Amino acid sequence: MQPLDLVALAAHPDDVELACAGTMLMVKRAGKRTGIVDCTQGELSTRGTLGSRWRETQAASKILGLDYRTNLDIPDGNIELSQENLRRVIVQLRKTRPTILLAPSPQERHPDHEAAAELAHRAAFYAGLVKIETKDENGNAQEPHRPLLVLHYMQGYSFEPKIIVDVTPVFEERMRAMEAFGSQFAPRAGQENAAGERMTILAMPGFTEGLRARAAYYGMMIGTRYAEPFWAHEPLGTQDLFSLVTKTIA
Repeated sequence: MQPLDLVALAAHPDDVELACAGTMLMVKRAGKRTGIVDCTQGELSTRGTLGSRWRETQAASKILGLDYRTNLDIPDGNIELSQENLRRVIVQLRKTRPTILLAPSPQERHPDHEAAAELAHRAAFYAGLVKIETKDENGNAQEPHRPLLVLHYMQGYSFEPKIIVDVTPVFEERMRAMEAFGSQFAPRAGQENAAGERMTILAMPGFTEGLRARAAYYGMMIGTRYAEPFWAHEPLGTQDLFSLVTKTIA
């Protein structure tokens, strides 16, 4: 397949849409190729079913204009830091060959998110080693590939960002991609809750407004309306100082 410019690794379908869909859309708007690799199908989710989550994933992917999306079928709630799971991620990195990899934050409320972050950290390095041999789905040997930049997106816990991305031009579209996972959120006016569904953090009244407020907060920090924060293990550089200017008021 043609290489992708940016790939996001997620523990569950909807993680990317909740955390950094705006950045995905901005990259796509710039003419780049994007993809998502979901580790699990989210089968342990309190709300929704495998069928509904699959349909929601397809709808969100369409809104994001993704060039590629796949699922590693790792058991939800059991994302082990095993050689098997590491190899699954390496195979995907060598298949998609992204310049930038997005991953969950290393410190998170959900253990699956932390495990996916560590898998991304390890796979991004080991995928570049010549002596680790992998094959694609057709049995062909894969060439080594290491993403040039790994950025971690914010989910449940906050962190001090290394970089903040302005997503103002695509923010409402970004919210629609997130809201495609309707089974995970509280019903809108006129819709009834499915019988027996339990309350979760995502379904709490005000959750969506809270995400909007967080985007507005980070937007204010860089002089824009809405933005998404990222953290990195390593220093970030630029070849153009003026590309870092997002404020219009000093």
